[in-house]
Amino acid sequence: MDATPWVLAAVAGAGAIGVARLATALSRRHRRRQALEVPASVDDPTRGRPRPWIIMNPSKHEDPQAFKDRINRKAKELGIDHVHWRETTREDPGTGQAVRALAEGATVVIAAGGDGTVRAVAAGMAGSGVRMGIIPVGTGNVLAGNLSIPDDPGQALAIALDRNHRAVDLAWVRVEDATQESDQPAEGGLRLAAHAALHPEDTLQDEAAPASSNEPHADEYACLVVAGMGYDGETMADTDPELKKRIGWIAYVWAGLGAMGAPRMKARLTLRSPAAAAPDPLGIGDQISGSIVHEAGDVADEVTAIEARSVMFANAGEMKMLILAPDANLSDGLIDVIAVDAQAGLLGWADVTWKMLGQLIGLRPVNLPVATGTVAFRQAKGASVTSKEAQVCQVDGDAIGVAHTMHIRMQAGALDIAVPAERTWMELLPG
Repeated sequence: MDATPWVLAAVAGAGAIGVARLATALSRRHRRRQALEVPASVDDPTRGRPRPWIIMNPSKHEDPQAFKDRINRKAKELGIDHVHWRETTREDPGTGQAVRALAEGATVVIAAGGDGTVRAVAAGMAGSGVRMGIIPVGTGNVLAGNLSIPDDPGQALAIALDRNHRAVDLAWVRVEDATQESDQPAEGGLRLAAHAALHPEDTLQDEAAPASSNEPHADEYACLVVAGMGYDGETMADTDPELKKRIGWIAYVWAGLGAMGAPRMKARLTLRSPAAAAPDPLGIGDQISGSIVHEAGDVADEVTAIEARSVMFANAGEMKMLILAPDANLSDGLIDVIAVDAQAGLLGWADVTWKMLGQLIGLRPVNLPVATGTVAFRQAKGASVTSKEAQVCQVDGDAIGVAHTMHIRMQAGALDIAVPAERTWMELLPG
């Protein structure tokens, strides 16, 4: 019996399923973007009239004053007579300004900048319960994309002042055994310094803060999108800032091509209170699994030895033109750990690329024993990775030095961020 028709039918069926999944993903993104065209109101009976503070990164604008004038005009259209402005500096990219805005009575603090500015402001806002808004300005704006916040400053301002919002997790990142220190200030230290300046009578035990406390240590970096070490760290460190200004996020792709020669790391990965692993009887799935090293009741830690080009810790799942972590949820209190490995040069990287692209249409990676590229995931409440050789580390696109160890802990629901209302197709139909 000729099996050719059955093979062709199976291939056609798989292709149809792939097209359907891609169409669903694209239509959902289109619906989210289209929902932003519905005008927003600043009326929110639960909060009264907003008192907005905007923390702006002036380096993102050729004419910062023109940007301020544009936003001020839009604010008046929305019924807001006065906007308080603060600018970031190289020494403090937004954390201290956010702490002071809260102390001055802000009911909404808006970060106007790229992911670095948003991260810095979020560090100052964490745990405050005060609404945070985002006006995306710059190259990446990955968090804004995950939250469906538009690039148009006027639309983004309307959303920041409107009533729709959601809780968003914040990760705190710390590196150990550094061989090269970072010139990037740690947001934990900036937050503690700002609080100390406002309340000098209080004694803040920076280094001796209890492990259960959400207050960061002085050497902890805030993370809203993704942190990691290895290949992704090399990529971020090698990205030319001037090239980013000229060609946008493609500059990261260019730097990534140059970082493909980064050596594989041999590392020990610890997952703290990981989510249950999915069954994988054939051993070809995409789950990171290890041995239980500590168990107390329902809480268990796992440790595993890995070889990888990159180990990443994602809070947000969607990157530019890429689904990095398909299970990531900004509000689940979990970090998505991703181990990426590539062997056999370009062949391995091609294998990894196809696995990543497959996630756009809902296809999970299959890591066969003969695969030249592997992508594996696991969710946990915290994680640590220690590499035998020191690796370049990054947080939300900013290099934070070269170190052997990176620790991640989650502050669940740390932020209350304004987001657009996600409407259905029926609500968006004309008439």
